[in-house]
Amino acid sequence: MTETRMLQPHDPLPDGPAVILMRRFEEDAPTQVMMELIVIRADQTETNSRLLDEDGAPMSWEAAEAQAGEAAKAAELHVVHRVDRTEGAREQQILAHEGDRSVDGEGLDDDDLEDGEAGSDMRDNVLKSAPRKF
Repeated sequence: MTETRMLQPHDPLPDGPAVILMRRFEEDAPTQVMMELIVIRADQTETNSRLLDEDGAPMSWEAAEAQAGEAAKAAELHVVHRVDRTEGAREQQILAHEGDRSVDGEGLDDDDLEDGEAGSDMRDNVLKSAPRKF
């Protein structure tokens, strides 16, 4: 039997091997959500699948969990990690303002300070000296 472990909206994803079921915002449509199945193998390679129902809408949690369970069984894993990246307080505030990330004057950051990585900032002049690759 496959166990489902719930992660909080901002929890880091587990290292592989792992099966992760993630509900998150669409990249180009921040008011729409998508359901994604991520399978990370022991060698840290991964596959990502967008889970859609027969009408092309994001799969329900129940249907997506069934598919994630099958993926876990195929990978000989006993745990599926489930995370809803849309449920954080800040994400709900942004969603209520139709994707506007400037609500309350706070921008979202791109930091992983726990890993010692400060995210990029458009005000960083250092980036201007980097070689451009198109």
